[in-house]
Amino acid sequence: MFESNDQIKYLLETYVEEGSYDSKAMWPITFESFALFTATIATLLRGFAGSARQQNARPDNESMEALEIWGYECSPFVKPVREKLCSLCLPHKMVSCSRGSANRDRMVEQTGRFQVPYLVDPNTGVQMFEGPEIVEYLDAVYTVPPASSA
Repeated sequence: MFESNDQIKYLLETYVEEGSYDSKAMWPITFESFALFTATIATLLRGFAGSARQQNARPDNESMEALEIWGYECSPFVKPVREKLCSLCLPHKMVSCSRGSANRDRMVEQTGRFQVPYLVDPNTGVQMFEGPEIVEYLDAVYTVPPASSA
């Protein structure tokens, strides 16, 4: 299954008792025209962030071990980190830890708190919170420094 609406329909039919939720609350994600429009506006306003390879991205980034980014889809704090991972062409795995998720409990067990985004970098051993600091870290580690003029 590729399309979001197909996935949502499958999940609801498979895991949710009919009538146990208000289907009107789902309209922002199931009304395709609205979802497409708002996603397009957000992409335009953010200058197509994450849609092209950053010019100074290290050439070996694609061969790195996949980084883990813990968060949830609608978090405004996670989005810039995901965009940076994409623009640096870094393989990564999104660990969804929304409310009620077993992954959220795993995060609290591992870190002692719940906060997103949370990055685990197996290439360097770094584990860190805070979106702006993660973006700075990714730029520092996974870009080629500018050539010094001597």
